[in-house]
Amino acid sequence: MNRRTFFQQIVSAWVTAFFLLAALAPPLSAQTLKGEKRVIAPGVTHAVFLADGPNVVNVLEVELTRTEYTLESYRPTRLVPTSGQAEANQAEGKQVLAAINADFFSFKTSWPFGNQVVDGKFVLGTASARSHVAIDVRGRIFLDRFSFDGWFQTPRGKIHPITGVNDRHTNNAIVLHNSYSDSTTSFGGSGHRFGLGLVSPGWTAGDTLIMVVQPSEVDESRSISRDEAVLWVGSGPEVRTVREGIAPGDTLLIYLGFSPDVRGVLNSVGGGGRILEGGRPIPDSTNARERIGMVFLRSRHPRTFVGVNREGTRLYLCTVDGRQDGSVGMSFGEMAEFLLAVGAWEAVNLDGGGSTTMVVQGKVVNAPSDKTGEREVANTLQVIEQRGGARE
Repeated sequence: MNRRTFFQQIVSAWVTAFFLLAALAPPLSAQTLKGEKRVIAPGVTHAVFLADGPNVVNVLEVELTRTEYTLESYRPTRLVPTSGQAEANQAEGKQVLAAINADFFSFKTSWPFGNQVVDGKFVLGTASARSHVAIDVRGRIFLDRFSFDGWFQTPRGKIHPITGVNDRHTNNAIVLHNSYSDSTTSFGGSGHRFGLGLVSPGWTAGDTLIMVVQPSEVDESRSISRDEAVLWVGSGPEVRTVREGIAPGDTLLIYLGFSPDVRGVLNSVGGGGRILEGGRPIPDSTNARERIGMVFLRSRHPRTFVGVNREGTRLYLCTVDGRQDGSVGMSFGEMAEFLLAVGAWEAVNLDGGGSTTMVVQGKVVNAPSDKTGEREVANTLQVIEQRGGARE
């Protein structure tokens, strides 16, 4: 008997017991949810709930008041399963307690669709109408519809917009490339490439950086080191004069952040669809502004989603299995009901379907819906325990 068959038999037994009481059960939002819960670490629990549907929901709950825990985003150099990303991010003094898959992505390019920041540095900065998860230097979590916002200022006081980080090129674009840039986001094309060296002590999104223009133009095949960047200025009429105002040795002030404005962002990932805002379910018509179809919102699918409580002191990382006999998946409305029942106040949806995966202490704890098992994904959100140190 393989692991998946055994898991399905266990779920089937839970489902039978569940339906014996279903006729007398109140609506989900009024229920006391029952399930198995275990302590992973002080202030961190993993629970498995059986909800209406039937549905099997995994919830990783973290007390954010404990400073030894951080929520980080992770980006591999290619598509890698969630469990593989969790393993790769383990390091001395740093334990990955849990991980979930994060943003929607392109199978062709392996790049996420939304903005991502890792340890203060943008992996991708792009115009977006979608909901995101952002974590600042104090460990506070922001759930909102974030779009990239950037600019740079020359020594002569001229301020020019930066249209993206490692983003696509257009004639009138100004794109900053960093060490996350690859052949998919190359800085070639009919534009001018300025090499930049970082003077600031480190990268922080939502903060002003100081960078110095290097002596010569950068070759498009050159790799970019950790503390370098390349500013690509297109050849279109709207930006033609911009490159004429930049000279070797110039000190540039560069801002890479978000709209709406959030300062001091260390980590972020994109998603798709707001579930709760201010303790209320989001209407489908509002989520349609994120260019999400009604069928996707109202159909039951495997889902990965993130919530926080009203005070911002508790984090809920959730997955619901779907497309299986023992767990059919949830619509946005059903996710909202479930989250309210467990105590969430704000919540966003991440990539779901076959991507939906939760890893706890190195093991996949849910049942991914793809027949081949765990899917390779572009990025993840991870709960990290900092051993021997804590955030300030």
